[in-house]
Amino acid sequence: MDMVKREKKLYGNLAVVLFSIAAVLVLIISIYTTVLVNTFSRYLRSSIEGRILLVSRVASELITEEEMEELKTPEDMEKPLYQAIKERLADFSENHNVLFVYYYRINSEGRLQPVIDNDFSGDSYTLLTKPLEMEEPVIVALNTGKAVVTGLGDYSVGFEGLISAFTPLCNSGGNIIGIAGVDISDEEVIQTKNKTIILSMLLIISIIFVIGSGFLSFFIYGRKETAFIRQFKQQELMAKLAKSLMAAPDTAVLINDALRITGEFLNVTRIAVSIAEKNSLLCHGAYVWSVNSGIFGGAGMEQFNGIIAESFPLEQPADGNIPIIYSGDVQKDFRYAAMTPAGVTAFIAAPLYIDSTFWAVMSIEHCGTPRMWTKSDRQLAAAVSSVIAGAAIRDLRARERNAALEEAKQASRAKSDFFANMSHEMRTPMNAIIGMTAIAKSSENPKRKDYCLDKIEDASTHLLGVINDMLDMAKIEAGKFELSFDDFNFEKMLQKVVNVIGFQVEEKKQIFSVHIDRRIPGTLYGDDQRLAQVITNLLSNAVKFTPEAGVITLDAGLERAEEGFCEIRIRVTDSGIGISAEQQSRLFSSFQQADSGTSRKFGGTGLGLAISKRIVEMMNGKIWVVSEPGKGSSFIFTVQAEKSGKITGNLFNPGIPGDNLRLLAVDGAEEIRRYFRELSEQFHFFCDTARDGTEALENIKKNGPYDIYFVDRKAPGMGGIELIRKIKEHNPGNTAVLMVSAQEWMLIEEEAKKAGADKCISKPLFPSDIADCITAYTGSGNQAAADNRDQEAAEDFSGFRILLAEDVEINREIVQSLLEPTNLEIICAENGAETVRLYTEGPEKYDMIFMDVQMPEMDGYEATRLIRAFEAARGSVKSPGSRVNAPARVPIIAMTANVFSEDIEKCLEAGMDAHIGKPLHLEEVLATLRRRLMGDSPHSMKGRAGPENPEGVP
Repeated sequence: MDMVKREKKLYGNLAVVLFSIAAVLVLIISIYTTVLVNTFSRYLRSSIEGRILLVSRVASELITEEEMEELKTPEDMEKPLYQAIKERLADFSENHNVLFVYYYRINSEGRLQPVIDNDFSGDSYTLLTKPLEMEEPVIVALNTGKAVVTGLGDYSVGFEGLISAFTPLCNSGGNIIGIAGVDISDEEVIQTKNKTIILSMLLIISIIFVIGSGFLSFFIYGRKETAFIRQFKQQELMAKLAKSLMAAPDTAVLINDALRITGEFLNVTRIAVSIAEKNSLLCHGAYVWSVNSGIFGGAGMEQFNGIIAESFPLEQPADGNIPIIYSGDVQKDFRYAAMTPAGVTAFIAAPLYIDSTFWAVMSIEHCGTPRMWTKSDRQLAAAVSSVIAGAAIRDLRARERNAALEEAKQASRAKSDFFANMSHEMRTPMNAIIGMTAIAKSSENPKRKDYCLDKIEDASTHLLGVINDMLDMAKIEAGKFELSFDDFNFEKMLQKVVNVIGFQVEEKKQIFSVHIDRRIPGTLYGDDQRLAQVITNLLSNAVKFTPEAGVITLDAGLERAEEGFCEIRIRVTDSGIGISAEQQSRLFSSFQQADSGTSRKFGGTGLGLAISKRIVEMMNGKIWVVSEPGKGSSFIFTVQAEKSGKITGNLFNPGIPGDNLRLLAVDGAEEIRRYFRELSEQFHFFCDTARDGTEALENIKKNGPYDIYFVDRKAPGMGGIELIRKIKEHNPGNTAVLMVSAQEWMLIEEEAKKAGADKCISKPLFPSDIADCITAYTGSGNQAAADNRDQEAAEDFSGFRILLAEDVEINREIVQSLLEPTNLEIICAENGAETVRLYTEGPEKYDMIFMDVQMPEMDGYEATRLIRAFEAARGSVKSPGSRVNAPARVPIIAMTANVFSEDIEKCLEAGMDAHIGKPLHLEEVLATLRRRLMGDSPHSMKGRAGPENPEGVP
């Protein structure tokens, strides 16, 4: 038996040796044949290149030196010689089987000027063709004085597929006067080359196939035997994994052990399990085993996720089969080429499903040489993935439970932090209101009472701001946030904003300046209140987060202007604490601040920037921040606004003799002095500037007295008060001295007036402020006074009577007290039923009704509907004895704290004409009275219109 085995082995080895010798001989013959074929191909290419060189030399003799000299300018193309040479070249190209033959001339700039060719199409080379850059073959021909061929693949720019030859044209003295060029197609060479390559490949492939087939037959039996052995070992591996599943106390340990055992068995580089996001195929690495026990540069997760998304369904197939993908060589499989940069050459990927939903993917990865995966390998991958999925479900449930618990804790903390902030923000002003009220009640000093009232007003305004922030955010979350459009003066809007924060700036002794681009239209059409809200919020934050003596700047510039519209860019810059990149990422989110300690140290609800972002976006703009910790911040936003149809007049009265007006501005800041000089140039008046009192007095001594002086209270040197005193001593005449100060005028009024100051202007300075002062102190303020008298007259509503429906006594008192100076007669009703009774008993008595919404017995909606029904039944005819100005349909204005858009809409649907929100703003109430009682017609507004209010405005 052993003898038979030895003979079988001997004869088998002899067959392998003989077959190997035959295979080597055949391989040598095929290689030699391939070499001969390639040699023939090269010989053919050399022959073609030699032919085109010869043709190029012949082409260089088709034109004489004298003929070249006659063809220099485009006018020479009209000569008969030009057409004759062109036909000569055409005949030459046809006789010598070339595509193009042409001549170049070398111009003074060292470039090639085409002269003529054989082409009769519109693309031919002529003396009108632009000069060409000199290519490398042409340079070689010029340097050597010999013909040069480009060769296969060395194509001229823009003429791929052509083989070109260039020959210098020389005159009788041997100097090169031009270049002759010839082009032929490389198609014949390429075809020959391709046929040679194909023939060589066929020879090699056929030999390899024969040799491979022979050797394959020797190993088939051996591979089958190896497969049986491997299958047995695989069964042992699965048994081992099942045993580990039952014994492992920790799921993570179990999964890592399973990956290690499988990786060692398959002899691969790495096995990883990547867990997917919930209801997604986007995976993140969770468990990994690597043969080198170090950081493994596996496939980039982003690229691998793309493969997963294309290969695996989110839900497990109904038949329960696990779809496996694999590749033995990713470099040759374009579907998985994304894994190549990570060094992976072969892989198997199997999805893991839990509760029939995609949970993770197991990736078996091999690096180095390609690897062919057997069916047994793929079956093992599917089995291991099922084992891991079954074991990992415990860990998954634990993770989900812990994540849910942590999420609940975070939500609870966020909720607690928000309510703590809101409690702090609301209790602080409430404490001030209650405390100052108690102090005012117990004090007999009128000034102390006024002081308390001022503090109560400040605290109330702050509290209202907190409430408004909450209401605005609620509107935004509900999708009910809207804008209200009207004409407004851009500079006046900025002045109001600056006045709001001016006290805070002065309190912290900060340097605050405003720069307005003069190109911005004076009057715009938009929502000035919401725009002011954004700027106020940014300035308040700048003041809050900037230390004492810090610098804050507000820049307003015109970004671009189009027909009817303009885009304005506003930048608020401070030298405050700055914001890190991580903090910036959540800065414009609701209820968020830079860090958790910010709300305690600086205050605030964390809603302002989120609201500002929404407002800016509704104005077709965007908002962003540029900041570094410790280097301050710049908040920039853009908005779009319509150009108003109103004509904005000049700041200065046309009657001012600007050429004769002489001003002196004294301020230690170069920026302020430059500001005055720019205004003087813009409005054509003379202005000197001085940095301190000494320089100012020298200017007065040298130039004589000025008409108007602008003196900074904190002027360097002697100070503003002392300087004013000296100015008045030397100029007792009609000179006007104006003090410029960031402080309130009342705080320095007594001292400034004693020194001789006529008026105070608050910083930061605005052009209109300076214009008003100049107008007032040059004797041309009569028009302004007349305007004031007209305004005062407009606030006199003598002879008008309104019906006020309000159930809260203090609210009735507030309305009556606010409107008492207007001489308006007010009749009060404490509920809707009484309002209806009073009106129906004498409708001709009332010119308007202010209607609260929430009242006992009958609310404002029902009362309005009953009044409108009464008016409809009564008709528009007035009863005898009714007042002349009594309307046939009485205007009903909602006066309520319900300020959401749906609340306003509900008021209009009930029959009311407009809406005024509480707390009341006197200017808004007066504007409504003027509009409804005096017949003022506002600019058309965008929004919901009531029955008698086509503009939809109060």
